[in-house]
Amino acid sequence: MDDVVLDGEKVRLRDWRPSDLGPLLDLLDPARPWHATNGPYFGSPTMAAAESTARELTTIKTEPPDPRTSLAVCDSSDGRLIGRVSWYWESRETDWRRMGLVIYDQRYWGGGFGTEALRMWTTYLFSRTDALRLDFATFSGNPGMIAVGRRLGFVEEGRFRRARRWSGGVHDAVVYGVLREEWDRMHRPGMGPI
Repeated sequence: MDDVVLDGEKVRLRDWRPSDLGPLLDLLDPARPWHATNGPYFGSPTMAAAESTARELTTIKTEPPDPRTSLAVCDSSDGRLIGRVSWYWESRETDWRRMGLVIYDQRYWGGGFGTEALRMWTTYLFSRTDALRLDFATFSGNPGMIAVGRRLGFVEEGRFRRARRWSGGVHDAVVYGVLREEWDRMHRPGMGPI
């Protein structure tokens, strides 16, 4: 099977490589600020967990899944690893896929890198599956992810009010989704959100 490489203006989504191990370990460091918005209520990660994740992602698989379950997000200008896109089964029995996006390197926050990465990832998943819908879950303490979803035309489909007590505050849990026909209509070349 050919390697997956998806090029945008700001980011390149690509298969993981063994050479990503060192940079990924640095980006997964438990002291990095991205941990404060990426499900922090699940507990602080350990370096051992980070090492396990990094080794799993960067080990070459003889038969990688199609579609990929995760791709590296890199700065297209210099190839630097900056994040990750992923998907997993919310319910395999009902064909419900949930996506994820993390821009690990805070120097890339607010610059449109996450928006472009999620746009490319959503298009890739719709093109490689017969999924009727895709979604992502976050919480009101992650305004960046909420903004990315809204910018791309995702619809707030669920809000669980005051569901997460965290860091001295109370936050809503939210789910944003998009239907295949909505995505196709909004993201035809020359149409809709970026």
